[in-house]
Amino acid sequence: MKSPCPKLEVWVPKKDGFTEFIKVNEKSEVEGGFSIAIFCHALHLLPYSVKPNFRLFINDTGKSRGTYDQLVEHIKGKTCHAVAGDVTIRGNRAQHVDFTIPYLNSEVYVLVRASHEWNQTLWTFLKPFTWRLWITIVVVCLFTGVALAILEYREKNPSFSSPIYNQLIMVIWFPISTFFFQEGKIQNKCSKVVLVIWLSMVFIVIQIFTATLSSWLTLDQLRPMPPTFEHAGYQDGSFFKDLITKKFNCSDKQLLPLKSVEEYKSALTSGIVSFVVDELPYIELFLAKYGSEYMKFGPINQESGIAFAFPRGSHLLQDFSRAVINVTESEILMEMKKKYLGFSTNDTSQPNQNPPQRLDVQSFIGLFIFMGTIIVGAIITSEVSIMRRNKKVLPVKSSTDLWI
Repeated sequence: MKSPCPKLEVWVPKKDGFTEFIKVNEKSEVEGGFSIAIFCHALHLLPYSVKPNFRLFINDTGKSRGTYDQLVEHIKGKTCHAVAGDVTIRGNRAQHVDFTIPYLNSEVYVLVRASHEWNQTLWTFLKPFTWRLWITIVVVCLFTGVALAILEYREKNPSFSSPIYNQLIMVIWFPISTFFFQEGKIQNKCSKVVLVIWLSMVFIVIQIFTATLSSWLTLDQLRPMPPTFEHAGYQDGSFFKDLITKKFNCSDKQLLPLKSVEEYKSALTSGIVSFVVDELPYIELFLAKYGSEYMKFGPINQESGIAFAFPRGSHLLQDFSRAVINVTESEILMEMKKKYLGFSTNDTSQPNQNPPQRLDVQSFIGLFIFMGTIIVGAIITSEVSIMRRNKKVLPVKSSTDLWI
């Protein structure tokens, strides 16, 4: 297939920071970067040959010739030209050029400093279990006490022949006193089985409770330090200046353009700015390096994405958009993110630990059913044993009584 543009003039923005996206050497030559790598991979997927000629958008002194808006306007009306870089799709820019399918999402977030917080309260020790589980455990213990009371009462245990209110106390106290204080005296063998099962349940529940509680006590949460909205930072050369003034009612004098993630960190740490507004890829890049003391919140605005720009009516646009789709759907995109941006599938942009899961009744339902079955079986076995014993001790009439 014949190429509509055998030679393509590709304009690249000059950036002093965020070289992970566009890297330029000291000779003002494009060396690579994430955006350039995606552009080149898309070029190779075109059904025809296109030879790119990368040119920096700079003046005679080697400085940037203007903003991204000016860079996009620069290729207006030109045939075999394009812009390769981290260019956000905007309505005002779309009046001059056409954009390809975005290769990165670009929601707008706010970056702020954060403080480590161990949010412990008076009732933290109850958090490992839900209220339903706590109530169920109490009910199971009372059920065990009632079962022991029945078993011992049937064996004429003196501890359970006292008035009713003392018997109610023994229902709660008897299992504990028997094992830990050796006060209660067991007269029914089936009671020993019930006590062993009850103690095993208590041991299992305590072990699980201790392990879960340790997770709650060591939970490290990041909490955002409330920004004052008086001084804001934004990426130099981006469109965020107007966005911040509208969103947070800041004047232009309160806005500080920043050029790199290092400047983001320095400005936030020193308090020169109380927050930074930027797109998600740059925020994630920052958090991947310095995330332990900072966090994002939002999104505060939805953008159309980051893409490449071509002059309106360009014959390359449709084929190049298809190529970008193929790149983003393949493993190439993730490999490029790992290589240039340091992202991986295991990375988390926010270092917060999620609260441990609270255990509910379903977590112990098998244990409770097993224990209930054993207790009911012990009561039935005890009753059968007592009935057999009573039959054996029935008085047998003597022969003299029969004659009479």
